[in-house]
Amino acid sequence: MILRNKQADDFIKNPSDDIQGILLHGQDSGLINYRTKALVSHYIPNKNDPFLLSTINSTQLNDDPGLLANELDTFALTNDKRVILLDLSSDLKKEQVDCIIESKSQSILIINAGELKTSSPSRKAFESDKNFIVIPCYNSSNIDIMALLNNKLKDRDLTMQKDAKDLIVASLGNDYGNTTSEIEKILNQHQGGDEISKSEVESIIVASSNIIITDLVDTVFEKKTKSISRLYHSVLDEFNPAQILIITSNHVIKLMELLAEKDDLNIPNKQVIENTKPPIFFKRHPSLLKQLNTWNRGTLSDIIEILSETTIETRKNNDLSVELTERCLLKISSLKN
Repeated sequence: MILRNKQADDFIKNPSDDIQGILLHGQDSGLINYRTKALVSHYIPNKNDPFLLSTINSTQLNDDPGLLANELDTFALTNDKRVILLDLSSDLKKEQVDCIIESKSQSILIINAGELKTSSPSRKAFESDKNFIVIPCYNSSNIDIMALLNNKLKDRDLTMQKDAKDLIVASLGNDYGNTTSEIEKILNQHQGGDEISKSEVESIIVASSNIIITDLVDTVFEKKTKSISRLYHSVLDEFNPAQILIITSNHVIKLMELLAEKDDLNIPNKQVIENTKPPIFFKRHPSLLKQLNTWNRGTLSDIIEILSETTIETRKNNDLSVELTERCLLKISSLKN
């Protein structure tokens, strides 16, 4: 069974015990991790109990063919629910999927996967099985983030100035997990009945980890090649290579959209940036202006291809993903129009 959007959110808040497993997949690793943690917390209040939570990654699964079957056959020593968490860097093999379906395990299986094609063994099997829940997790749009913010404000009896809301949407990007964390950071400063101003939001956002990734992306596209490696390795504390490639791709698409608007309306780059809705964080305006003056749409299309090729390479060679992604960013920065 596939659950999307509000259905998925409602399920995460109150998961069923009468299922065999849950598959989370898609581009938004932040949303996948956020929902995975929420599910584990629901089923197992004490995540440190090794008898109730068993976490297995792709390498362990492939190195030990009998591991999955043994875990599925293991019973909890108490009446508590037991969870098996599969933290995957690649899709399950067909024989592994068959093992899961045939086991009728008493444990809850949570599968944390990345992007999966519609032809993947996991999706084909679990989407049509009533004992499994499949939850796609894709990058949030600006509208999704605004709705998320409004819901959280309502839950806490808070209000926020419109330009403060626009600033949050413009600054925090499309990663659900990071966005949720930063929104909570802002709201935690206030009590019910308060109105949150733009200046308060600015002071918190400037210190956020999302600014670090923005600095990296801007550095790449400003062609400050010598600074890239230092920033890249500092960003790895908060973002993995797959997330960095997605964020970089989204930035390229945004630059292409801005350049297309400039050509369509025949207006200067500066005006394009100022007219963008929701507004771009004002401190980024000089950097974006420099980037729009540097790049053209043809070269940016080539960069999308480079990013796609690197994404494929990192999936094939997960152990080299950090090095491959760094090499990709350096290559982009050194390109000539």
